[in-house]
Amino acid sequence: MIEKLFKRLFSRDYGLSSTEFALLMGYKTWKEAQGNTYAMFFTEVDDWWFATELPDGQWAVWKEEGDMPYPFTVFSSRSEAIEHLRVLFIKSALPERNWIEEASKKKGKVLVDKETQIQILLRGNALQFACETLGVKDMQIREYAEVFTVSMDEVYDYALKQGLPQSGSTRDDMLIEGFHYYKKDGKWHTFFRERGQTFDEKNFNDEELGKRYIIKTLVQLSGTGLY
Repeated sequence: MIEKLFKRLFSRDYGLSSTEFALLMGYKTWKEAQGNTYAMFFTEVDDWWFATELPDGQWAVWKEEGDMPYPFTVFSSRSEAIEHLRVLFIKSALPERNWIEEASKKKGKVLVDKETQIQILLRGNALQFACETLGVKDMQIREYAEVFTVSMDEVYDYALKQGLPQSGSTRDDMLIEGFHYYKKDGKWHTFFRERGQTFDEKNFNDEELGKRYIIKTLVQLSGTGLY
């Protein structure tokens, strides 16, 4: 229903005023501008907010209210434009169903080599890496799947061949909060430590089972929610 309403609304012929609006944004025709415009959310009175990718790579944010040409604000990137719109949306206290964020026609996964992905999942800060890669301050409006495309099997294969990340094995290391693992007497030992308490201790006689548990836990602790 919402998509049909949007298509009827956005396909209207605005005449010369739409051409003027397109020219202001750097396009020759309204049709060209439409092809690079995305619906983001609508109000209770069916006014719509849009984001338009401009010919120079910047993004214009505008609201369909009143008569063309509409005033618009320019941002250097799509992520900044959407972040601005998201703030407006939250302040408006509209129901979440009103936020539709039409997917970019040009959107695709960011190309990050698999080895780098795996190293970040096992050793790095996945949140910081994803934000830097996508050029955003947080991941509220983006998805980790745009950055991390490796499978769990690929992570297993790499880590089993290259070795596990270092985990502290001294007594002082063991007192640090977080996930710990070490090998002793031919067995893998793992546990979590939080607020001075040790819990969820596990012991693995099987070398590969122990490593697989450790690898999976490290990836899950990266916080992407993909694995």
